[in-house]
Amino acid sequence: MIRVRVVTSRRLHVASLSTCTTPDSLLAYGSRILHCPDPHKKVALTFECQNRWKSEALPVYTGSLWGSDEAPGLPARGPRPELLAPKKMPSMKQLQTQASIPVIMLHALAHIELGAIDNYWDTLVRFDPVKFQLPRDFYDDFLTVAGDEARHFQMVDNRLRELGSEYGALPATRALLEHAANTAADLAARIAIVPLVQEARGLDSGDRLVHRMKSMGDKESAKVVEQIVWEERNHVRCGMKWFQHLAKVQKREQDQVAYFQELVLQFFPDGLPGPFDVEARQEANMGTEWYESLESKVAHPSGVKLEKRGDTQSASVAAFAASKKKVILAGSVWPERTSSAAGVRSADIIQVLQERGYQVLCVSPSRLNDHTSKLQEEQGVRCIQADANTDIFQKLLLETMPQLVVFDRFIAEEMYGWQAKKYSPEALRVLDLQDVHFIRRAREFAVKKQGLNFKETLDGEQLDIDPVEKIAIRELASIHRSDLTLYVSDFERDLLVSRFQVPDMNLHRCDFFYPAIDVSKLNSFNDRRHIAFIGSFKHSPNVDAVEWAKKHIMPVYRNLGGDAEVHIYGSYGETKRFVKLNDPKQGFFMKGFAPDAHETLSQYRLSIAPLRFGAGIKGKIADSWFVGTPCVSTSIGAEGMSLDGLQWGGTIADTPDTFASEMLHLYNDEARWDVAHQAGVAACSARYDASRNGDSLMERLERTMVEKRELREKNWMGRILWSENYRATEYMSRYIHAKNDGVNNGVK
Repeated sequence: MIRVRVVTSRRLHVASLSTCTTPDSLLAYGSRILHCPDPHKKVALTFECQNRWKSEALPVYTGSLWGSDEAPGLPARGPRPELLAPKKMPSMKQLQTQASIPVIMLHALAHIELGAIDNYWDTLVRFDPVKFQLPRDFYDDFLTVAGDEARHFQMVDNRLRELGSEYGALPATRALLEHAANTAADLAARIAIVPLVQEARGLDSGDRLVHRMKSMGDKESAKVVEQIVWEERNHVRCGMKWFQHLAKVQKREQDQVAYFQELVLQFFPDGLPGPFDVEARQEANMGTEWYESLESKVAHPSGVKLEKRGDTQSASVAAFAASKKKVILAGSVWPERTSSAAGVRSADIIQVLQERGYQVLCVSPSRLNDHTSKLQEEQGVRCIQADANTDIFQKLLLETMPQLVVFDRFIAEEMYGWQAKKYSPEALRVLDLQDVHFIRRAREFAVKKQGLNFKETLDGEQLDIDPVEKIAIRELASIHRSDLTLYVSDFERDLLVSRFQVPDMNLHRCDFFYPAIDVSKLNSFNDRRHIAFIGSFKHSPNVDAVEWAKKHIMPVYRNLGGDAEVHIYGSYGETKRFVKLNDPKQGFFMKGFAPDAHETLSQYRLSIAPLRFGAGIKGKIADSWFVGTPCVSTSIGAEGMSLDGLQWGGTIADTPDTFASEMLHLYNDEARWDVAHQAGVAACSARYDASRNGDSLMERLERTMVEKRELREKNWMGRILWSENYRATEYMSRYIHAKNDGVNNGVK
């Protein structure tokens, strides 16, 4: 039955649709979904709306006025699961009488995903597009997010069924139903609370949930959670984009951070619990200035003394302090050899320091995990969790007095640099860039947002930095504040010196560390088959490269008669977006994670690096050369890896036609392949020799330790940035620390 409601004034003339009527707009779909109690029908309707939105240009609404009363006060729910007030929810111990821990955790996650479906649909249909100046892009973005949440719910429910359960089998909290209702009057508050608090908290806790699943032996559930956490970075990114839009609409663009924090404190008056995943939030375009001052700490009774470290850690720190040569490596995440080329390089730098007699201690705000266990067990590296907004790092510096403090990327320098300068002034402060982040971001913006041909971004002097000005200023400030900065690419060194006035004397090249190559053990032309690409799917240049190769290069390669298969390797490639790239008919195969990149690449006749944006030097190319595999790369991939007097270990091509042609000829021509094979080995040996590069790094570090006083006197830009007017990151951190101390001591 169709109930018709005629509304005058600002309300749209709307029919409340029965289940037999096909919705004719986004608004109608939202109304149907929010009134539907069946979670599986909500998912199906969301997918149906997405398809029609893309294929039919479905309107946002029909008629002349917006019908926001189509959003109910609370979304409909069925009889299962039983919804309880938070205080009446069974404890984990009680729930374990009904289900295993993985099932309990997955059921809670499914409930969160279902709540997110409703929250985003409510966001789509509740707020007047005219009042808030919402373009169609707003609906594009949040319909995509709602679709992600629907798919995530489906993924978790499917996993529950594989484990013999289903969504609804356990009780769930009714608190999630209130999230949309609490912010129903204000779209800015809705965006602040749902994507920028709730979703961002998911980024903070995601790695812990994945680790717990793995520790219980449930690798399949861990994969599901890992995919969800990774994809939800884009939800936070979307929230940042539209919160800034709303701040502009409401004339708050000049103090948008303060505006965000005002809204958050309305709903979370005690602040937000830490620790925060700084790197994940940064990747989602959410800088620390948005949330650091909101961090809350658990208040403890007066007189209770909190121990910062356990006995084992205290003994470990004491042993480190007793050493003669000490280095603290500080990062937003722990060094991880298996994650990326940057992780391998960080682990190699640790090894270089240890071989020269240094004891190494790693510090991060991230929780200790299996990676830290491996660092401690396999490399003898001590690891301490230290929130930058507490006095843990300060006490560590005072207790150990290191000679060196190395910051793994500029975010770590922002967090820990001021404490190193204040509490360990004699320590040499070294920034390890890995690559220049703002160059990569500027190129990505030019290619993905402005539609430029990537060849137009190769000239660093002409590259438009304005779209990424904020991150550029932050990264350059970190460089100028540091005593020494390690870079990997001569292209980036030249650009930093010529365009951004970084003194050359404050820079040192520190690229990869490969052992000597035994050429007699390398596979020959005839021992190898097929073509490989390798790279983490957490890294946006790799994602773009694979999609560009499949869409634009592979058809040309097949038309030219190329018959080799292309195999794609990389961690975090199990998501639906990437799995669908698998195309056996085209000979394009998604192979997943490669535990040993060198062993994998050594079996292939050719590797490819079809990168359209990026920075630094490419581990995938150096890894290929190390095992004698020639590489076809774009100029972006090859940047910083060409050596005077040495031939490139493969070939460079910048259009789909030439790239495909070079793949074909280099794969089939044994004589040409052999020349490229030898050139790659020679380049790797000449540029990335571990012994030579290790000696060079240590010579520069030790020389700079001797000369640091003179260098600091000459570094006027650094002295300016250390002056009180420019020490924003320090004062924000000190404010948070003081506020937290006040809470813990009962001060209001």
